Amino acid sequence: MTRKFSHSLPRLRLLQALAFITFILPLAQVAQAQSHAVISKVYFTVRNDSLFVMYDLGNAGKQERFDISLKITTASGKVIAAKTIAGDVGSNIAGGRAKQIVWNIGNDNIVIDEELAVEVLASPQVIPVKFVSRGMAVLLSAVVPGLGLTKLNKGGPYWIMAIGVYGAAAGSYLYYSMANQNYNKYLDARTEDERNSLHSTVQSEKTISNVLIYTAGAIWLGNMIWTLANPNKTKPANKGISFGGCYDPLTKAPVFTFKYVF
Repeated sequence: MTRKFSHSLPRLRLLQALAFITFILPLAQVAQAQSHAVISKVYFTVRNDSLFVMYDLGNAGKQERFDISLKITTASGKVIAAKTIAGDVGSNIAGGRAKQIVWNIGNDNIVIDEELAVEVLASPQVIPVKFVSRGMAVLLSAVVPGLGLTKLNKGGPYWIMAIGVYGAAAGSYLYYSMANQNYNKYLDARTEDERNSLHSTVQSEKTISNVLIYTAGAIWLGNMIWTLANPNKTKPANKGISFGGCYDPLTKAPVFTFKYVF
């Protein structure tokens, strides 16, 4: 999409300019996932010796950040280095609508007397993933169920496990306390009917307490097994060709291996 504008700025001799919608690099990777972000609705205006460039950066993920820059070229092919720029430009720019870049042409002391092409350039920032060892993930999951899985998978709602474990454990303690209180009442009861009622209540509360603590333990144990079995997505892939070798005691001969990981 191209939009043409004509501005009259005699002091800067800015006659005409072009704004081009530019694109996100189609194969750029952000955290090992292709970005679907696009720049749209690019337009600009000139006011008080400054160029105001507006644009939308849509379809960007919540965690995605971009490097935004301006490329300004004259009709003769000369690239102008815009130094005094501000706004939604530079690194760590999130997606969203109504983004704005301001170039103070006067402060850069640049004289323009021919047509300009103004491009908004964007490229996804590659956020390095911190490696988490299997042992550390197991330790984290032991303390906070689901946390190790979240680290291994570079995110995810595995914290729900912690809510399940702690919630069930808290419920078990609550019913255990209630059972103890009612047991003391049972010991002080004067009538047989009251004792029978309290005895039934105590047994029911103890059963619920046991079920809840077993549930908490099952979730915690399942979380630990899952953490041990889950692939580690933070581990760098060892790509390329590798060779290996060992001595096979059965055949009494050396064995060589060849492996290629794509």
